[in-house]
Amino acid sequence: MPRTLQPILVLPVYRGGAKFKRALRSLRPAEPFFRRIIISLNSPSQSPDLETIDRYREESSSKVEVIHTHDELPWMKHQYFWLDYLTKTGEGPSDWILWFAHDDQLRITGLKNLTDSSGAWPLRDRTIYLGPWGMRYDPPGGLYEGPDDAPLESWTSFPIDGPLRLAVGEWVAQQLEQPTYINMSGCITQLASFQAMQRFPVPKPGGMRIEMATAIAPNNLFVQELAEPVVITHTSATTDRTTYATVARKDDIHLVTWLANYLARHPSALAPSARAFTKLASRAIAQRARGTAAVREDWRMRETLTS
Repeated sequence: MPRTLQPILVLPVYRGGAKFKRALRSLRPAEPFFRRIIISLNSPSQSPDLETIDRYREESSSKVEVIHTHDELPWMKHQYFWLDYLTKTGEGPSDWILWFAHDDQLRITGLKNLTDSSGAWPLRDRTIYLGPWGMRYDPPGGLYEGPDDAPLESWTSFPIDGPLRLAVGEWVAQQLEQPTYINMSGCITQLASFQAMQRFPVPKPGGMRIEMATAIAPNNLFVQELAEPVVITHTSATTDRTTYATVARKDDIHLVTWLANYLARHPSALAPSARAFTKLASRAIAQRARGTAAVREDWRMRETLTS
């Protein structure tokens, strides 16, 4: 009998603390929706997050598997640490991964509405799923303390009026022309996306632009948005990720060569990419000649939902 189509949830943890405990509280009712659950601790051997996991698993039976670096690895090395574990334990390129940040929450309503009566997910090969994201705002130095059933904003990286399924080349071109809010948390993709990135001869130096880099793995043909959020991401109301541009530039050499690698394999993506690069070049000339402002990231709120 074919097994139920469900992704593996991967939860990387770096100095998790109270936010990690919040993520685990949301994980308990969500466990049946995932085939495996991997918690990858990126910390020294005596991390207090170990005790948090032990308490979680003592409360009731759980699918959670724990792996531990026993050291604080750089961002990409930690990604490849859990990727190697999955490969060694029998997962292949066509298996599905949902990447879940330790400072976010799973949205059980979205999981129930998305999956069928057997718990199967409607996932299509060679497609990466990005968003939408439910949005909550943590106060500086604290956690959101509002009611769980408070209205939830839904944020998107797709056009508000659709379509919600785009060719990878078109989605990337739109992101280059007008960056929108994107979050890796809740990203669902096949393992091949991470494997190809790991094997690429130009190493990715850090986590910046990881959402776009994952999308343009050669195995992906389409980027799609789910019908509603399955993850609630927590951020600051004043955050503008456009200000991260200086840091992101360090990753651009990888993005340029990685995109070229994609275009070589998918020539149909050349036209939207050329359009985007032309627009970017024109904009850069205008900024230098007339001092026009840089394009800011566009935070697109699609709708307001119940939690």
